[in-house]
Amino acid sequence: MKKMFKKITILFLLALLSSCGSIKMPEVNLPALNGNYRELSTAPQGASLYQCEKNKKFYIKALEGGKEMWIIFPNREFGLKQVDALKNTYTNESTTLEINDPETFIKEGDVLTYQKCQIQKLK
Repeated sequence: MKKMFKKITILFLLALLSSCGSIKMPEVNLPALNGNYRELSTAPQGASLYQCEKNKKFYIKALEGGKEMWIIFPNREFGLKQVDALKNTYTNESTTLEINDPETFIKEGDVLTYQKCQIQKLK
């Protein structure tokens, strides 16, 4: 019984090995492998990038003709409405964005969370 099992195993392995020689691998032409690619931007479309101290950054996107700003942080995003009396200040009662180029800042409550922020040119 053992000899028969051994013979069947050898025949099976030979059949597998012989079939490997007849397999033709398809040619793969991926742009990432041949160096012919371009990096896509991760910036939200139509948004401006602000780089702040401590290497913090965020994006803002003007809405409603500049009367609202959509602020985009790495882990969250939300809208702010323009303060009637102040042209460059936007708030939602808990967060305030003040755009004073070249030093824009964001205040959450009484704490300056993003300060000395400057607009950056997107690539």
